[in-house]
Amino acid sequence: MDWKKRIEGAPERCGVYLFKNKERYLYIGKAKNIKKRLLQHLKASEEDPKEFALFREATDLEWIITRNEFEALVLEIDLIQSHKPKYNVLHKHGGGYPMLLITEEKVPTVKVVRGTGHKGSLFGPFLQAGKAYKVKKLVHRLFKLRTCDPMPARKEPCMDFHLGLCSGPCAGLISEEDYRLSVEGAKALLSGEVAEVLPKLYERIEELSKEMMFEKCAHIRDQIKALENIAHGQSVAGLPFKVADLFFKLGRKIGVFLIRGGKLVAKETYDLEREDQAEEFLIGYYYSNYIPPLVLTNFEVSEELKRWVRERSESGVEFSMQVPAELLQIAEDNLKEDVDLSLLEKEFREKLGIPLPRIIEGFDVSHFYGEDTVGSCVVWEEGKMNKKRYRRYRIKTVEGINDYEAMREVLSRRARRLKEGSEPMPDLWLVDGGVGQLNVALQVRNRYNLPIRVFSLAKEEEVLIDEKGNKVYLREEPILYRVFGLIRDEAHRFCLSYNRRLRTKKALEDVLSKVKGVGEARKRIIYRNFENLYEFIEADDSKLRKLGIPTYLKQEVKKYL
Repeated sequence: MDWKKRIEGAPERCGVYLFKNKERYLYIGKAKNIKKRLLQHLKASEEDPKEFALFREATDLEWIITRNEFEALVLEIDLIQSHKPKYNVLHKHGGGYPMLLITEEKVPTVKVVRGTGHKGSLFGPFLQAGKAYKVKKLVHRLFKLRTCDPMPARKEPCMDFHLGLCSGPCAGLISEEDYRLSVEGAKALLSGEVAEVLPKLYERIEELSKEMMFEKCAHIRDQIKALENIAHGQSVAGLPFKVADLFFKLGRKIGVFLIRGGKLVAKETYDLEREDQAEEFLIGYYYSNYIPPLVLTNFEVSEELKRWVRERSESGVEFSMQVPAELLQIAEDNLKEDVDLSLLEKEFREKLGIPLPRIIEGFDVSHFYGEDTVGSCVVWEEGKMNKKRYRRYRIKTVEGINDYEAMREVLSRRARRLKEGSEPMPDLWLVDGGVGQLNVALQVRNRYNLPIRVFSLAKEEEVLIDEKGNKVYLREEPILYRVFGLIRDEAHRFCLSYNRRLRTKKALEDVLSKVKGVGEARKRIIYRNFENLYEFIEADDSKLRKLGIPTYLKQEVKKYL
């Protein structure tokens, strides 16, 4: 297609444009002036590999004119969420970050949920899913909210009662009053607002002590300790608000800081592909996540975006650029580069004779006595590890112990992806090993004609070797060692963890093959849903039933072990 001619026919009006090929949409964007924005894309394709790949893959270009920028924004978001275009990365937040929900039921419980539209009290979001589940477990341990969902009527409580995770409301082992107090305590723990519930807990412990119910006293004492720790926890002093989200941008980095109960409870840093994508990031974030009453930013937000967020909010939202000084300092400290890039630039030029790479990819291979051979690719990007772009490889063409050929397969598979434009082109490859691994990497680099420098890092003496055979002893160069050692160690860790996972899976297969009542169909279900034996035998009965697995099989595996 003659892209220049096609774009010349585009309207100079507000609207949405859509790149597509025969199979799917590739990219959807909005613009005040569609033609002008498309010309910017075309010019960028001369230097940007991602833009070049977009024009190479697209077979058609469409546009939809709108009456104003707000309509363009809403249409863009709806189309992106409907079609999930390949190159609209920042909008793909799935179902949003997990939150904890205290349900609105006669006997409430706590759940991990995503998205919106849930009935009950929501707390979060949690920027790491693992933390959400840990806090949920803590709520069960401290306040013993029911674990069964839905709650059955039982004469005897389930195992969770005996493990101290549930108070047994299904069997009538706790009064409505005490359970309601536990729910209030759980909400106080999650919100940080403990002032109202603490006096009630102290009153209840006095009543129970008079009745000589010391076991229940000890249980409420633990609740009081947890809530008092929350009350004494470090807060950001002098904040004029209790609940807010702060989005702080520094160059191509953006940080999300969550303030709940007047305290900074979570933070996460993300890398933007371009500096002008902060608003796009906010759209992606709030498409599926809780919207607080106050959103703070250190950058301008368009009126169209503010209107869109307000219309999605259940209780109204205010935007402000007036970030309190202490919170501003915390945000700046968190977004500063882990490595001083100016100092690193100097080290690369003086010690290695090359400019500072923007992207370094590190590779390693691992096996267990020649079995379960795997490879890893980790990515260092502008001063920090970019875990979203890590990749694992299960070796398909090599049998037995042959590290060189295993490395060749990993690098070849990566090279093909780079050549296709599916991943940003790195400036440098770092392979774990000596001259042998270096030569393999050079052969692959040259075969695919990639514009990449190649280095290897030998473990024994921590020697960095470049493609000309020059050696740098990194123990004598701590600044360079901090970068190359980190990449090598991370590649090794990521690779080894995958190898262990495969071996653990194989152990699961071996045990299941010897347990009576586990046929091939059930084996496949268990393999797909559980990482190891311990995860399987500790699984909730309800989860097993949903998967169609009889709960007695869990006991059979326990007996075998």
